[in-house]
Amino acid sequence: MKFKNLFFAIVAILGLNIQCQTPVSEKTPVDYVNPYIGTINPKTRGLTPVIKVPGGSVGLFPSFNPEVQDSYLSDKLFGFPTDFANIMINTGEVKIGAKENASTFDHDLETATPYYYQVLLEDPNINTEYTLTDHTLLFRFTLPENTTSNLLLNLRGNAAVEIKDNNTLEGTASYRRRNRSTYPSNDVTYYFTAKLNKPLAASGSWKNESISSGAKSVSGERAGMYISYATKEREVLEVQIGISTKSQDEAQSFLKEEVGSKSFDQVKDQAKELWNDELGLIKIKGGTEKQRTVFYSSLYRTRSTYMGNVWDTYRCAYPLQGIIHPEDNVKAIQDFVSAYEETGWLPSSGAMIGHHSTAVIADSYLKGLRGFDVERAYEGLKKNHLEATMIPWKDAGYVTELEQCYFDNGFFPALTVRKDAKEDGAVKVMTDRELYQKAYVKMPYQITWLPEVGVDEWVKEVDPWHRRQSVSVTLEHCYDDWCLAQFAKALGKDDDYQLFMKRAHNYQNLFNKEAGFMWPKTADGEWVKPFDPKLSGGFAGEGYFAEGNSWTYTWHVQHDVQGLINLMGGRDQFVDKLNALFIEGRSYDKLAFLGQMPDMTGLVGQFCMGNEPSFHIPYLYNYAGQPWMTQNKVRMLMDLWFDATPFGLCGDEDGGSMTSWYAFSAMGFYPQCPGQPVYDIGSPVFEETTINVGGGKTFVVEAKNVSAQNKYIQSATLNGKALDKVWFSHSDIINGGKLILEMGNRPNKEWGSSPNAAAPSMSSSLGS
Repeated sequence: MKFKNLFFAIVAILGLNIQCQTPVSEKTPVDYVNPYIGTINPKTRGLTPVIKVPGGSVGLFPSFNPEVQDSYLSDKLFGFPTDFANIMINTGEVKIGAKENASTFDHDLETATPYYYQVLLEDPNINTEYTLTDHTLLFRFTLPENTTSNLLLNLRGNAAVEIKDNNTLEGTASYRRRNRSTYPSNDVTYYFTAKLNKPLAASGSWKNESISSGAKSVSGERAGMYISYATKEREVLEVQIGISTKSQDEAQSFLKEEVGSKSFDQVKDQAKELWNDELGLIKIKGGTEKQRTVFYSSLYRTRSTYMGNVWDTYRCAYPLQGIIHPEDNVKAIQDFVSAYEETGWLPSSGAMIGHHSTAVIADSYLKGLRGFDVERAYEGLKKNHLEATMIPWKDAGYVTELEQCYFDNGFFPALTVRKDAKEDGAVKVMTDRELYQKAYVKMPYQITWLPEVGVDEWVKEVDPWHRRQSVSVTLEHCYDDWCLAQFAKALGKDDDYQLFMKRAHNYQNLFNKEAGFMWPKTADGEWVKPFDPKLSGGFAGEGYFAEGNSWTYTWHVQHDVQGLINLMGGRDQFVDKLNALFIEGRSYDKLAFLGQMPDMTGLVGQFCMGNEPSFHIPYLYNYAGQPWMTQNKVRMLMDLWFDATPFGLCGDEDGGSMTSWYAFSAMGFYPQCPGQPVYDIGSPVFEETTINVGGGKTFVVEAKNVSAQNKYIQSATLNGKALDKVWFSHSDIINGGKLILEMGNRPNKEWGSSPNAAAPSMSSSLGS
């Protein structure tokens, strides 16, 4: 018996050893991606993920119940919206409309990745999968037994579709894709060819509310086509679709060239590898499971979304793309130039305020990117800065008295204060009690805010909802003027350089030294009174600010941080003000504050992680001799406001803007001022980050002894040489090299603290 027990004990130990030595399948970068991060949003609606191959023309994600603005919380799936039709499948009777065919589903019976999606449509009991290539979609439906299953194509726009044979459908769909004044009108036609793996049993069409059984074609608006099958248990229907914006022949050729004889699973595996190649351009070691998930999900989001609104994306999404895919920046710039040649105006910001295409183009050029028409790009930018409107949410070629005030006096004017609201005497910041008496007088929770004090708007071009945003417009345009000055200097245009450098100082005209804040002025040069830096400007602050307040915009001098330090009285005063930002209260309760300032989510004091104008602020400590505070704040913000769940983003994630902030910050550096080809050092979360910069070169950030506690830099070397600055250049990255940071759990207040350790500013000796 003893020998028998010993035998089994030895077998058990050997089995355990064999099990321990069996290699565990390691996660690849794409395995970390959770597309649903950020689909529940604290402000408006959650973001919409996309499934596509990197750089692909075709992207798709299910549509959900439109009544549920946070899509992850939807009760039903409404279909699969492609460029030409909303595709859905049902059983039994053919029904018209997305709502009528919607199906319940369960996230626990769903798989969502960047390259493949699967869900059980519970009402018809159909397992639905799809994957894709650059220009094709592949669906796979596993159908139930003894039920008529209907594949439904609810066509978009003015469309036509025809069943060519029992295995093939072809069609077109035409509609206007966008309509902005500085873009071509973009009437677009999509051509599609769909191949079925089994002959259809029946077909039909609909137009408006009328169904035509047996029809083989349909055309017009509000039209659709269906094909039907009588199916057996677990019968599989596969549909391969080629999509083109040029011709039916090209749509067919995409199917032949990109799919050919490949199976659904082979195409899926190929798409997965493409994403691993893409995400693998930045390899990470160390970090927690959450940090790796958030990082690669952020990189996926940045690389899968369309960067249309430059106001959001100039800050860090375009700079990140410029490192790992500089050719995509070049293509975007050439698209700007093409729009200029077609319309006479170079796209400005796409929305919001500023001429921020200037920042994208100047930043790219100064980082060595070429391949676009440089002179035409500069010509279009200069025309924008001299002849285009600065009014929020307008892209057009006219100059009003508001722009003329900026040109003549160096600031965009606020509305004149009404006589009954005007306050005389010294400038002052109201106390919480005074704010309460002026604003918070309705209970409970009726929407109310500090009343606006301006007269009625008389400039007809100003949007009545978005208003003038006078302080933000001044600050963002003078930054753009600085960017254009740098571009002019590089091109040897000295007169232009002098003109736009003069305008780059315009931020100084709105800094109220008495109050210590950026402050609105009327056209006659008078400070607006009364004014509160936290609450003035009406709804969303947009009388004076873009989706925020003066606590945010006082720091919006990306190009001249040293100049702002000087205005505030020196480094100590600057740091005191920064510290106050992170602890300043709301004056009254959170619901009332957010009722007025809905864009200011992700609050830490009055710092707002949830909106783009705040992104650079944590890095400003670097300029005032306290880089350890940058390290502290950046780590805190990454840990606090980014998560691996649908709640994982604390505000608007527009065009990859917020996710690129996380990607940069997690790597340990950030482009505080696009247009200046340098990066500010923060606090990396990974032991090692390796960036493939092309040409066989890599840039490595190694953080020795890094941990949650060890967030503070003790010392640094760059390519083996001691680095006492808190920044490095873009050329350091693209030439390849290694930045080594020794990390510890307490700040080294000597490292990077001297005045000449800060990155260049316009007012510093290194500035330009």
